[in-house]
Amino acid sequence: MTVIAEYLPTDHRYQLGTLDVALLLNVLNERGINTAQLLKSTGLETLDWQNPQCQITYSDKLVLFSKVNQMLANDGLGLTLGEFAKFSHFGVLGYAILCSQSVEEAVRTGFKYLRLNGPVFAVKVTIEGETAAICIKNTLDIGELLPFCTEYFLSAIVSLFEAMTKNKLEIIELHVPYAEPIYANKYRDRFRCQTQFNSPRFELRFHADILQYPLKSHHSDTLKACLTSCDAIIDTLESPHLLVNQIKAMLYQSAGSFPSIEDITTHFGCSSRTLRRELAKVGTSFQVLLNQVRCELAKEYLVHTELSVDEIAHRLGYSDASNFRRGFKSWTGRPPQALRK
Repeated sequence: MTVIAEYLPTDHRYQLGTLDVALLLNVLNERGINTAQLLKSTGLETLDWQNPQCQITYSDKLVLFSKVNQMLANDGLGLTLGEFAKFSHFGVLGYAILCSQSVEEAVRTGFKYLRLNGPVFAVKVTIEGETAAICIKNTLDIGELLPFCTEYFLSAIVSLFEAMTKNKLEIIELHVPYAEPIYANKYRDRFRCQTQFNSPRFELRFHADILQYPLKSHHSDTLKACLTSCDAIIDTLESPHLLVNQIKAMLYQSAGSFPSIEDITTHFGCSSRTLRRELAKVGTSFQVLLNQVRCELAKEYLVHTELSVDEIAHRLGYSDASNFRRGFKSWTGRPPQALRK
């Protein structure tokens, strides 16, 4: 088996791209749903989602997807969203893919910059004999959102393949690890193949020779320019500054017994004064970073678990749950319970 492209989420609490969020909100707008109210209800009213360099945290993306999934339960929304996917929705990344020389090069390009789309699971494309497969791994354990995110991702791939080659993707079979939904007929309509639900495998299989299809839209100069732009956006996603990310990573890894600023300075071999000065240079502070981490972890607990607010407060190092409630409201503008409504 040969792996020709692979995407592995690094640290899922770093900033993700919002191209998939933009497509979601555009489609909801077209369906008459008040997306401004939707974003407000999830505490994301300031999200500049129409900006291709916009960033969103993993937990905020899950909160938004969960809210939409609840609003349109058993609707097969992910499949529908994917039908609307166009390369223009993905900005410069879309143009880079279109300008590739072949389907395989398009896949390699797309996966290299897949972080711009901000997927919440690991994905790789493999070839074994005459069969290729898109293999998914639920590395971040997204729970009940797995069907929605899978449908969205794979349905979009079907649309983008057709837009790129002017041919429908001939899928051999599709295997998913979750139960058959009541709208399973939509899978047949969308993927035109047999879908195996509750499968130990998690992959979409197709004929490998498809990868050699040449693309009529290939343009080497445009491709080079687009790749330069993609690199610039990735650089933006990877900032602000390594120091901030390192500190937040340490805080995430110590959730429940967070290190003090003195512990952090010991790790870096500097004084607390020096660390405060370096953080101030990038417009933040240790307390701000700690609050951000607590906020993101709280959102994950509220979305992913059935822990009570008191239990979540305890896990985040609060001896008094009322202090956590006040803190959460100051961070998000809403009480913790609002994320579960």
